[in-house]
Amino acid sequence: MPFTAERVTVSQTITLAAEPGVVFPLFTPLGEKAWAAGWEPRPLFPADGAAQVGAVFTTNHPPQGESIWTMTAYDPASLHLAYLRVTPGVQVALIAVQCEDLHDGTTRATITYTFTALSAAGNEKLAQVAAHHQHDLASWEHIINFYLAHGHALKHH
Repeated sequence: MPFTAERVTVSQTITLAAEPGVVFPLFTPLGEKAWAAGWEPRPLFPADGAAQVGAVFTTNHPPQGESIWTMTAYDPASLHLAYLRVTPGVQVALIAVQCEDLHDGTTRATITYTFTALSAAGNEKLAQVAAHHQHDLASWEHIINFYLAHGHALKHH
C-alpha cells in the first residue's frame, strides 16, 4: 500500500504586553531562548545565530530527535517571519509568525504550524504532535507575558 502523506495545521493568536519592537525579536531563534525554557537552537549559518532569510540551525527534542530549521522569511518592517523545519523520517513543518501592533502598547501575534508527515510513522504521530503544539501555542501568551513582566523565563514550560 503506497504511503500518502497527511497534513495538519494548528494556529493560535495571542496578545502580548509589549510593543512589536520588543515582541517580534522574541520569535527569532536566539530571541526565543529568553522565554522558552529548554529551547537550545544550535546555529549553523550564520555562526552567530543572527536572524536572516536563509539562516539554518538545529534543535534536538526527544522523542522526535534532531530537527533542521531554515528561516524562510524575516521582515521586521512587516512583523513577519517564517521557518521550514525538517525532522527527518517524521515530518516537515512550516511555521509562520505574524505580529500586529495594537497601538496600545500591546502586540497581537498569530503563530501557525502546518505539519506534513514524511512517513507512515509520521502520519501516526501527526495527530499527537498537532495536539501538543496547539496546547503549547496556547501557553505561549502566559509564558511570554511572564518574561516581559519579569525579565526571565518561567522555570518549567
